[in-house]
Amino acid sequence: MKNLILISSILLISGCVQKNTDNTYSSTYSYHSYNQNRSVNYQNHNLRNNRFLTTQIERTAKSHLGKTYEWGANGPYTFDCSGFTKAVFAQYGINIPRVSRDQAKTGKIVPRNYLEKGDLIFFDSKKSSRVSHVGIYLGNGAFIHASSAKHRVVISSLNSNYYSKHFKWGRRVTEGGKYARR
Repeated sequence: MKNLILISSILLISGCVQKNTDNTYSSTYSYHSYNQNRSVNYQNHNLRNNRFLTTQIERTAKSHLGKTYEWGANGPYTFDCSGFTKAVFAQYGINIPRVSRDQAKTGKIVPRNYLEKGDLIFFDSKKSSRVSHVGIYLGNGAFIHASSAKHRVVISSLNSNYYSKHFKWGRRVTEGGKYARR
């Protein structure tokens, strides 16, 4: 039964299940609770607000582990920090600005204690209090980023001395979640 629900969910999210003329779905196994009299576009509704999407973002980000850091690079073989985040989110139709300073202004602001998997996280540097680095939060204090210090895409701990000291804030560009207000 779980597999049937999962397959139905994927079909709904991908738009493979056809809508009725009244904007409802006839799928018996839809995991979406919906009101038959309410017009809702389920192809986009909650697409960016579910665990499936953030798991896919994590999987895509991790597929780049070990790729070389190069300032100004957008991928697919080399990245800088903001080129990496932009490339990962773009694969899911989430378009964010190119540079970390501008990415830091996109989406809903999220304090450190409310971070969720898939949130962008921002840092300043020893030289400046301005945003100068970005990564993708993976949960449990871990994040993935294109590191200029390590010269590659790596997973680091937000609790490490350096990153803990230089953390600025998070941004949720996948919408929703338990902390999604400005």
